[in-house]
Amino acid sequence: MRLRAVLVDDEPTARRTLTKLIETYTEDIDIVATADDVLTGIKAINNFKPDLVFLDIRMPNYSGFSLVEYFDIMDFKVIFTTAYEQYAPQALSAGASGYLLKPIDIDDLNKVVDKVKLELKEERNRFSKLEDNKSLSYNRKTGVTLLPSVGGLIRLVTDEILFIEAKGRQIEVTIKNGKKLLSNISLKTVLELLEKTTFVRIHKSFVANFIHIKRYSKGKDCYIVLYNDTTLSVGKVYKDGLSQIISYLPK
Repeated sequence: MRLRAVLVDDEPTARRTLTKLIETYTEDIDIVATADDVLTGIKAINNFKPDLVFLDIRMPNYSGFSLVEYFDIMDFKVIFTTAYEQYAPQALSAGASGYLLKPIDIDDLNKVVDKVKLELKEERNRFSKLEDNKSLSYNRKTGVTLLPSVGGLIRLVTDEILFIEAKGRQIEVTIKNGKKLLSNISLKTVLELLEKTTFVRIHKSFVANFIHIKRYSKGKDCYIVLYNDTTLSVGKVYKDGLSQIISYLPK
């Protein structure tokens, strides 16, 4: 499996050093672009669609974490490369696959690259099986959705779903009776499955069922309130679209 990689680091020496280490000591990685800040890094990722991003943390104007937060759906792996140990917990929370301390150790580099390759292989196998699995479905006539889980298929009456939350590369579905169910698909996959239904994207991590929204607050900190009084934040990039969809709701 060959991986396409983008390197984002504000230090030219760090970019050259990491490029040399990757080319010399790792296998099956093609560096398709490098960037010296977060904004050019975002452009490179959008243009080259990499499998993997090596990302510095402390950079001018924006940190590496800002790049991760920019993407609603992060369909690439991230390995943070930094001289600072204290950001490791935050990197883990951001969904990083690896955390390399500078100066980068060759063995550590190969271990984390092998880890990424294994993750990608498992994900591609899993999603390939899901695409071939006709039981993963939404039936418009019956209103029934079938989703895969560790224990087998989950059968849901779609109108009973309150909201869906991204949990790493899985989703957690909350239904009207308060029960929460974990499904082994991504938020991107469920959005495609439920396209042109009553589900609306309100946040990088949340999809809400329109029919269960009781109130929409458009203040500085936007949020919606569902009929069970659950409050969900509304991301800035989703405010305008959500306002048009539910303009009739009480403020």
